[in-house]
Amino acid sequence: MEDENIETLKNFLVGKEKEKKLKKCTKCKQTFPATSEFFYKHSSRKDGLDSWCKECKREYDNKHYKIKNYNITIKEYNKLIKKQNNRCAICGIDFDFLDKIRNYNKVPGIGKPRIDHDHKRGKIRGLLCDDCNTALGIFQENPLILIKAIKYIQKHKK
Repeated sequence: MEDENIETLKNFLVGKEKEKKLKKCTKCKQTFPATSEFFYKHSSRKDGLDSWCKECKREYDNKHYKIKNYNITIKEYNKLIKKQNNRCAICGIDFDFLDKIRNYNKVPGIGKPRIDHDHKRGKIRGLLCDDCNTALGIFQENPLILIKAIKYIQKHKK
């Protein structure tokens, strides 16, 4: 017996009958083609596919990654988002705007807020956009290097 979330549609193309299987995500309740393009593979399931679509699975994994690796609850994370007005703590760009760009360009992960933390103490400082978070890492979180970078930019602006 097939998984209860799979339906079979019959399409008639050039006189031939062709079956196309669809699967309903148990989380968002949307229906997608039952392929690895829309669902992760899951060997212990009858149809070989996860019960959640890839988008729901990514969203879930992203939230639980934060809890596991940064010792922060979803509630605390949402408080940070609210406290920062849904904006990057450095450049101020709106995370929703970045998410729209990400969806438009189909670049995974770029619009998501990054948890910035002190690598020595492990303390969370705030939420940053991908660019600001990467820049801090490249500058080794060293204020002297950042000051030199500012002076360099100002010198060459004239």
